[in-house]
Amino acid sequence: MVAGAEVVDRTIAVVNGHVVTWSDLDEQMRFEALQNQRALKDLTAAERQTAFDHLVQNWILRDQMQGMFPAADEDVAARIAELRVAWHQDSDPQKWSATLQSYGLSAEELHKLAANQLEILRFLEFRVRPLVRVSRQEVEDYYKNTLTPQIEAQGQTPEPLPKLAPKIRELLVEQKMNQELEKWIGNLRSQSPVQVLWSGVK
Repeated sequence: MVAGAEVVDRTIAVVNGHVVTWSDLDEQMRFEALQNQRALKDLTAAERQTAFDHLVQNWILRDQMQGMFPAADEDVAARIAELRVAWHQDSDPQKWSATLQSYGLSAEELHKLAANQLEILRFLEFRVRPLVRVSRQEVEDYYKNTLTPQIEAQGQTPEPLPKLAPKIRELLVEQKMNQELEKWIGNLRSQSPVQVLWSGVK
């Protein structure tokens, strides 16, 4: 569960020498719950573990980033605007303020968390995308062997390959990026000292 006001802060892990506290985890859980439109009372132990894994990953990546790609205020504002649209509260500041309050987040905390998220995403894009290549043959194979059967199974006729090729290429790039990210981050984590001090996130 998310920490209540009565919980005394404590160190739950040390990542590359960086102290991770219960309040850090609590804040991360609140942020992820807000993004996923999950009620705090419904959060599970698995979601707590996911938030903890993200915290560990973020510290490891920040050591790699060394201050690269700072997020501009207007970009952070755009990201927060996307969240408000997802909540259907983009035109109601009072309702949005009440939503943030219900998640125990101030506007300043949300700005910080969104900025951190943007900076890490940009770094990952910079670090991994150059490693990814998608050939014309891979695009054609996906169109022929995967997409066309799926569409025909729905009783429809697929659009011609030239029209769909850009979207297919982007999809394959994203898939390969996720694979490369998983390998790269896995290697980083295996090389990074992570000392877990609380059984709730083991």
